[in-house]
Amino acid sequence: MKRKWLSLLLNAFLIAISLTAAQSASAMRCLSGGKATSNFNIDTAKNTTNTTNVGTITVTSFNSDANILLWESQTYSSTFTCYDDATTNSSEDAYLYVDDAAKKLATDFGNSNLIMGIRFNGQEYPITKTTDKIATGKQALSYQSDNFWSSSRASQNCNLIGKNNWSSSRRCADPQTITLTYSLYIKARGSGSNFPATVKNYDVFQLDGIGGRNGSGNFQEKASGIKINYVECVPVLSTQSVDLGKYYAYQDLNTVLRKTPFTINVTTNGKDCAKYPFVGVFSSAYKVDDQTVTAIETGMKDVVGIRLFESGNSAPLSLNDTVDFGYSTGTQLSKNFEAGVLFLKKPVNAGKFTSVINYEVYFK
Repeated sequence: MKRKWLSLLLNAFLIAISLTAAQSASAMRCLSGGKATSNFNIDTAKNTTNTTNVGTITVTSFNSDANILLWESQTYSSTFTCYDDATTNSSEDAYLYVDDAAKKLATDFGNSNLIMGIRFNGQEYPITKTTDKIATGKQALSYQSDNFWSSSRASQNCNLIGKNNWSSSRRCADPQTITLTYSLYIKARGSGSNFPATVKNYDVFQLDGIGGRNGSGNFQEKASGIKINYVECVPVLSTQSVDLGKYYAYQDLNTVLRKTPFTINVTTNGKDCAKYPFVGVFSSAYKVDDQTVTAIETGMKDVVGIRLFESGNSAPLSLNDTVDFGYSTGTQLSKNFEAGVLFLKKPVNAGKFTSVINYEVYFK
């Protein structure tokens, strides 16, 4: 009889240890904002969620190479205060637990030619089936050594979140306020099957401690409305030369002396080319300011300037800004422009001048 009683005691002791360990596995609850200034019940506190609407992303043959950035959210800077809701009074760091428990996001993207990830503190973290959590490097709970008396600071930490009452005297770690800076991104993988055609919504990450996801919830980042539109169309760009004519040294400074019309013609190959509008971007290694490029030749550099205009428009185009190119006929895309010449300084020597302006064309 005595041995049986000892065995029952041992079993009860093991069960108690097991229950304690299970409780410690979710030791942290993080709420938006700074530390509370008055007592509250953390068990009824509302969890916060940020949902980023992604919308439609167009994927074509010229933006599907590996590692091309297709979409990125704004950069979020969010502040949270983390509390010891499991009353462990132990230090703990914060982590971003990616995806959901079923790995829904990683499964859909892992089988596709796209990658979704989190840019955290400037570093990229692609979400895969093997990705569990991302270390933030920030302490979310701090052990409180003043924990002996019922009036101790550790006890007051528990009072703050409603974990002490007349019949208990628990001890809680010091809550810490942290700020997380992150964005979400989608890139091309360079190979793989097309992403599912239906609109998708995902849990991207949950903020939590080392013990795992808190069953009571925590801050979650979600992504909604992801729609991938695959377009079969290849624009073929060609080099074009424009003769800007002759000018005289006595002509006015900083005034467009003449505009020369020219047309950019782009061949478009593919069954979807006529379905969507195009935009273009001009750029140059010889730019003087956002609207002006200069000549390549040493004697003409910073003397002669060139500006681009949409045909019939008096306002010069800004380099690196998008310009509407309209729709393709299915095989051809054309857009009329003008190139204007001006003197930035009085020319000292006669001679020829040339410059190079690059252009790109892609779907809007």
